Amino acid sequence: MTYRILPFSQLDTDTLYELLAHRQEVFVLEQGNIYPDLDGWDQKAVHLLAREEDGSLMGYVRLLPAGCGYEKSGLPTFGRLAVKKAARKQGLGGELVRRACRWLLEESGGTEVEISAMAYLEKFYRELGFVTSSGVFDICGVPHIMMKYHS
Repeated sequence: MTYRILPFSQLDTDTLYELLAHRQEVFVLEQGNIYPDLDGWDQKAVHLLAREEDGSLMGYVRLLPAGCGYEKSGLPTFGRLAVKKAARKQGLGGELVRRACRWLLEESGGTEVEISAMAYLEKFYRELGFVTSSGVFDICGVPHIMMKYHS
């Protein structure tokens, strides 16, 4: 697996189309979540892409600096974590989260990352060192929780 982190300005049109199609495949078609994916944060984000040796996009996560995203907590965050069905249960999701946290902490110089996680993924994130910091709340009909990672 190869990993690349690209700011929005370095995404060519083919890559942008590919990552948007990837997000649609996972969140809308597989999970049935109808939500406003084009929310204005992609332009402020950097984009972490995981590709198979043949170039196929297998995983993706969007990284946002402090003050961006829905959290608005003053902490860096990530979201839109999506792994293709064929690559699940192989550790790719965890690797993307570890890389996302490492990059966000290095860039911010801080010690915390905060995310709004789909509630059903609480155990997954806990196993990666996150702590739940809120009760369950709704985002576009999907139960979420706030979680924090401390380095």
